[in-house]
Amino acid sequence: MPKTVASLAYKKAQPGQAVVIVHGMGEQRPMGTLRGFVQAVWSSDPTRAPPYAQIPDPAVSGATINQSWITPDSRTKSHELRRITTPYDVDGRRTDFYELYWADITQGTTRGRLAAWVTNLLWRKPADIPPDARKLYVATLLIVIVILGAALVLATSVWQQAVTLTTGLMITTLASFVIWAVDQFALPYFGDVAAYVRAEAATIEKRALIRDRGLTLLKTLMKDDAYDRIVLVSHSLGSIIAYDLLQILWAEFRPRRLEAVRDKAKLAAVEAIDKATLGSDGSAWPNNLEDLAGFRRGQWALYQQLRTKDADHPLPWKISDFVTLGSPLSHSEFLVTYNLAEFRRGLAERLFSACPPIADDGRAGGTVLYQEGHSQAGKAQRAVHHGAVFAATRWTNVYDRGNGWATGDPISGPMTENFGPGVENIQVELRSSLGRIFTHTLYWSSTANGVEIALPAGTAPRSHLQVLRDAVDLGRKLDRVEWRR
Repeated sequence: MPKTVASLAYKKAQPGQAVVIVHGMGEQRPMGTLRGFVQAVWSSDPTRAPPYAQIPDPAVSGATINQSWITPDSRTKSHELRRITTPYDVDGRRTDFYELYWADITQGTTRGRLAAWVTNLLWRKPADIPPDARKLYVATLLIVIVILGAALVLATSVWQQAVTLTTGLMITTLASFVIWAVDQFALPYFGDVAAYVRAEAATIEKRALIRDRGLTLLKTLMKDDAYDRIVLVSHSLGSIIAYDLLQILWAEFRPRRLEAVRDKAKLAAVEAIDKATLGSDGSAWPNNLEDLAGFRRGQWALYQQLRTKDADHPLPWKISDFVTLGSPLSHSEFLVTYNLAEFRRGLAERLFSACPPIADDGRAGGTVLYQEGHSQAGKAQRAVHHGAVFAATRWTNVYDRGNGWATGDPISGPMTENFGPGVENIQVELRSSLGRIFTHTLYWSSTANGVEIALPAGTAPRSHLQVLRDAVDLGRKLDRVEWRR
């Protein structure tokens, strides 16, 4: 009788994996996002832990949860942050969860910086505003018009010396409310966006500090032999930060000095990805991939080839998955650049990384490889170019499309138009006790109700928590398929 995967789980410990969560905008508390996320993908998932690792839930009488511990750890370089670690799961593997915390760096954003960022967004041609951002654009424009209108009324009244007691009180009250709203809501949330999302003289320093902190953590994990896999999960503005970190890391850790014989398996895995590269002009791609699942299997196969270091390749690539939740990257042509044409130009120039990656020479049937000199034996050496991070890293994007002015998650959306058809976009519909009002923070909420929608006919929908668990993939489904063979 063949052995099942579960029966193999307790016999041999597997290399560990690390999950790094990058929180979104707002005045986040250290580990606040991390603890809620771990509750969703590990603690409340009965399929991941063996019986000995299931304990009574201290918060809910009669319920059980999967055990985990909050452990001091030097990798985060902060005593405010700790990792959450699990016991061995049903596959004989431990998972460590980390949070890349950056909210403290963006503190102190001024009203002037926020106003400059809003002005930059509003000062666009109507044709440069993407359809999925128009409602937000109009709402922002109306708020600005109301504020400027009130200021004009006050200035005119003062100039004409016609300010009555009643008018003065109304204007003072309105001005006080606007200042309070900006300080309490706009600056804590959108101040973070203004401090990071665009590279300008006023933002360079904070952008560098955030990236340095992220790179320090991720490089430490990449070089740690205790892990053979890293999952990078990000929410909201954190997804833009995580995307930037991926590109910077890949430029350093990407495979180089590849030779035809010595690295035959690695080159074969790269060639499998080449078959799904973008259009012949290097700047456009098909509407969809005929075999998205096959492409993602190819990404996993290349990650498997790159995750182990050796004498020729001392820097292993261990980030197998990039998961975005409620990500504004779907509006990159509006937030990061001025229009879609500029964004597409950035893709062609490898300022941005596409999924699937664009071939090095831009020709149909091209490759993400290029020649990088010769070995001492005279053999041609090749390297994967710096814009091909998604050759070896799967990208899963979970979003709740906004269907009104304040319903759903208007910040999120699909990634295909901007980044290519290699991103697996999963649409969910989320509801809290307030219904569908602004669901941006509900992707890992255990109290929300959420379900996968827009599915192919005959496909059973998953809950929003199951969607998240499948995206993070703690059980490494493709490895399990290989075990069954």
